[in-house]
Amino acid sequence: MKSARPPAIALLSCALLAAASAAAQPRSEPDDPDEYRDRQEAREAYRRGFERGYDRGYQRGMEEAHRRAPAPAMAVPPPPPPAPPPPVLGPIKVTSAFYGSGKKNCDATRHVGRQANGHRTHSFKVTNDMCGDPDRGQRKTLEVTYWCGQVSRTASAREHQDIYLNCH
Repeated sequence: MKSARPPAIALLSCALLAAASAAAQPRSEPDDPDEYRDRQEAREAYRRGFERGYDRGYQRGMEEAHRRAPAPAMAVPPPPPPAPPPPVLGPIKVTSAFYGSGKKNCDATRHVGRQANGHRTHSFKVTNDMCGDPDRGQRKTLEVTYWCGQVSRTASAREHQDIYLNCH
């Protein structure tokens, strides 16, 4: 009868021999300069290929642009129309003037027109002398609408203040 020990020893010695031979072989570490150099070369090769592809695509695009027909002559937009002439400013011509509060007022068009019509500029003090006191004890305002040639303008001032009409 044979003993089971010799095969176990044989198996153990085979395992030891395999471990020793594996330890004897050089292992490549990730920081090994050869492997690092291989990765760097692969990156450079990839970069060069990318640049070549980009250059080819750019060159094809330029050739395509030269092959196309030139744009039609109508592509250039026409020049913009000339600016309209400035409006003609003439002397003051009062069209309406109302003096009073929000509730009561009077028409002061004649009084203001007699003073300002025909002038380029005119200023005067706003008082009850224009058409009387339409609303006693209340704060009043003069609202004037007038023309300066082709341009309509407005001006306003409170009682006891100066109003300025201007056509410049």
